Amino acid sequence: RFMSEAIERGSVTSTWWDDVETTTNGTQLLKRMFSGTFFDNPKPIGLLERMLQLGSRSDSLVLDFFSGSATTAHAVMKLNTEDGGNRKFIMVQLPEVCDEKSEAIKAGYTNICEIGKERIRRAGKKIAEEVEESNRQLKLGEEPKEVPDIGFRVLKIDSSNFEDVSEVPQLITQ
Repeated sequence: RFMSEAIERGSVTSTWWDDVETTTNGTQLLKRMFSGTFFDNPKPIGLLERMLQLGSRSDSLVLDFFSGSATTAHAVMKLNTEDGGNRKFIMVQLPEVCDEKSEAIKAGYTNICEIGKERIRRAGKKIAEEVEESNRQLKLGEEPKEVPDIGFRVLKIDSSNFEDVSEVPQLITQ
C-alpha cells in the first residue's frame, strides 16, 4: 500500500525497515569520506547493518560478490564495534576501470577496487578513533570498548607458479 492510503485509513504499519537510511545517506557519507562523488547511489551503511543484524551471527563470515565501494565491509566493522561481534568479511570486485572523466580518476583511483580498499582503510581508522574517543569519556564503573579488528588483506588474480597452466591472467577476460 502507498503511505497516502494508509494515512487515509488512519493507520500506518511499521516495519523493520522504516528507520533505515537511503542511498542519499550512502552518497553523502562517501562524499564526506573522499571529498568527492565516486559512485551513483551507493548502498547506505544502515541498510547493510540492519541486514546483518537480521541475517548473521556475531561470528559470521559475510561475503559480498559485488562489493563496489565496500559498504558491506564498512557495515561489518561498524556492527562488530556496536555489538562486540567478530564477523569477518570477504569482498569480491572485478578491477573495473573508472571513467576517464570521473572524480575518482581525478583523485588518483584508476579502478573500483582501489576505491573500495581505501574506504575500508578510512572506515577502519574512523571506527578505531571513535572507540578510543568513547573510551576516554567513560563514566565511573563503565568497561572500555575493545578496538575491533580493522585489518584486512587484499588478494588478486596473478600468474601461477605452476609450469603447466592452461590459462594465464592476461589471456582471461570477463
